[in-house]
Amino acid sequence: MNLHLIENFLTEYSEFSMRPIVDNAIIIKGNFQRQLYHEDYGTIDIDYSLLIHIPFNYPENQPIIYESKGAIQNSPSNHINPDGSFCLGSPLRLKILLKRNSDFKYFFENCVLPYLYAVTLNVQQKEGFAFGELEHGTTGLILDLQDFFHLKDSSQVYQMLRILSSKKKVSNRMVCPCGCKQRVTQCNYFQQILRMRKVLTRAEWEEQLQLI
Repeated sequence: MNLHLIENFLTEYSEFSMRPIVDNAIIIKGNFQRQLYHEDYGTIDIDYSLLIHIPFNYPENQPIIYESKGAIQNSPSNHINPDGSFCLGSPLRLKILLKRNSDFKYFFENCVLPYLYAVTLNVQQKEGFAFGELEHGTTGLILDLQDFFHLKDSSQVYQMLRILSSKKKVSNRMVCPCGCKQRVTQCNYFQQILRMRKVLTRAEWEEQLQLI
């Protein structure tokens, strides 16, 4: 991993420091006390002990982040994964964000800080996550893809992923996922397919297909 990707983070957030490498991951730990502000919900105080695992192949694989002193109850309502790590969003959205900017400071400020704000507000007010919630498991992944592709149901999502994960010579002869029953190249939706081919590679879309 290019250590330059975490240098900006360690400079900006001096309460964190690197620890010994474990399981092919760089470990960063720190007690994080801040005031976070959102224009709709106001200012809240947070106080968490964060343990961050950044894999050697970051940004190809995403960071794994834990709260290590038990300040966030390990429950689905707090969007905590079964292994105790934070559920920061759908794999698709996180992958796209990291392709846009792989600097860890950018990831922390756009994924981790919003999560900490939302989970703290949820714990204090018991009103759910402030910035919306995605269902857990395969259902949530499919719904997220439906929204991202502008499609109506899971069968259309599956067909879209088959198209995006296949070679162009093969996929351009497939039936369009929009439901028109035409070949993809004969439908206006083909423009959406062309856009999605620029978002992720065929192999990365294949990963999304395997997830569902």
